[in-house]
Amino acid sequence: MRQKKDQLEADINDLNSAVNDLETDLANATTIRADEKETNLNTVAEAKEGLAAVTEAIAILKAFYKEAAKATVSFAQHSPVDDDTQGPGFTGAYNGNQAKSAGIIGLLEVIKSDFERTIQTTTSSEKKAAADFVDFDRVSKGDISAKSTKSTLNSEDLETTNNGIAQATSDLQTSVELLDTALKTIEDLKPTCIDMTMPYEQRVQKREEEIQALKRALCILDTDQVEEECK
Repeated sequence: MRQKKDQLEADINDLNSAVNDLETDLANATTIRADEKETNLNTVAEAKEGLAAVTEAIAILKAFYKEAAKATVSFAQHSPVDDDTQGPGFTGAYNGNQAKSAGIIGLLEVIKSDFERTIQTTTSSEKKAAADFVDFDRVSKGDISAKSTKSTLNSEDLETTNNGIAQATSDLQTSVELLDTALKTIEDLKPTCIDMTMPYEQRVQKREEEIQALKRALCILDTDQVEEECK
């Protein structure tokens, strides 16, 4: 019974330690997940803003170069401003730098593609991270619940075991007291029962044998080895 008590105490300590570790890990993972989610949402929001701005810029430039290619109005007319400058820097109708328009728009298209990729990649990563955390959270809470329940049951079992040990000790003490009373009664009766013709040394040896026999009987009753001489 004492061995069971020691085992239950060790199991309870191990379970409680495991529960504390699991709760700490879950709390840390929850904090990290919250930070990760906030970062991902901010990244997507900023990428969407950039995508919208680049998309608008591409549309404006395309419209501008398209209309500029059709321009027929000449800027060669005299302007008061031209008296103090070199003029607009070109003659005839301004059609925009059509040669470089494709490169400019192409660069913006690459930037647009980068924004789209960032949105797609980050959204996908956030979705997977959220799903993984849900699984981790579910498993961790299940493990915590199982170990906590086991610890509670072991604690109840330990209380029952301690009560059993206390009861067994009390019963053994009662048995010892009864045995002591019986021994005293025997000692009180011996003077009238012992054959006075028996030599003294023989009477002493016989008494020692009786005492040893009673001690062996006591140890048989003492299954938990409460008595020092029975250990």
